[in-house]
Amino acid sequence: MRRLLALAAAILAASALTALPAAAQSSAPDPAQAVKRQLRADHGVQITEVSRTVFNSKDKKSSSIGFRYNSRLQLGPASPVAVDTSMQIVLGPEVKETVEEEFPELGRALEGPIAVTVVGGRVYMSGVYALPRGKTWVSVEVPKSDGPVAKYVGEVASQQKTVNVFDPAALKTLLKGVTAKPVSGGFFYQGKFARPKGSWRLWTDAVGLPTRLMTSRASKMMTERVDTRYTDWGMPLVVVPPPADEVVDYKELKDPWSFSASDPQELINTVK
Repeated sequence: MRRLLALAAAILAASALTALPAAAQSSAPDPAQAVKRQLRADHGVQITEVSRTVFNSKDKKSSSIGFRYNSRLQLGPASPVAVDTSMQIVLGPEVKETVEEEFPELGRALEGPIAVTVVGGRVYMSGVYALPRGKTWVSVEVPKSDGPVAKYVGEVASQQKTVNVFDPAALKTLLKGVTAKPVSGGFFYQGKFARPKGSWRLWTDAVGLPTRLMTSRASKMMTERVDTRYTDWGMPLVVVPPPADEVVDYKELKDPWSFSASDPQELINTVK
């Protein structure tokens, strides 16, 4: 009997010891550290996104504009460094009518996908302007007024402006005090914004990498919802500029839509 009791005690002790690592593994990994490990040269992530902004007016009529993104974001040791994006603009009926009346040529151009590549401190765009024969891209320098290149690269890749999942420090601040909930394949977090007023929901995989981010912001003037998916973290990626013989500098472009040729920011605002 004593031998049986001793054997049972040994089995229980071994079970308790082997259970400890499993319990530790069930806790949520730190997303900030998971993203930090992805910040390496010549690596990247795929982003797909759908967003919609509804603008409210005093006459209670609303107009809307939406975006669909398919982006490849190249990461660096500290932050994003380059991106290529295919973007589709979805104009609500009221906005589409206004654009077609005031800028008919621009309205037709916005019906198709717009390609944007940001690399080497320059922005390359295709699908916005009627370009000279043999040219498919127009190029400008990244506007200095838009801040660091890394910030601009992120804005071209996604409409997510409130949550920057590629900044480990910002991600750590966002998740401070937020409890992770286990879900199929990973973990789920949620919280609210104070300014601007809104809410966010974040899903990560089993190692803590963001897989989906949904944000919603509302004010008296507008309501914005953005749904972003992240896949292929760590994929080999080096974004390159378009072939030089297919590119025309914005300064050399005769503008048929009355934008100021001396101010390339107007071109940037078009796709923003």
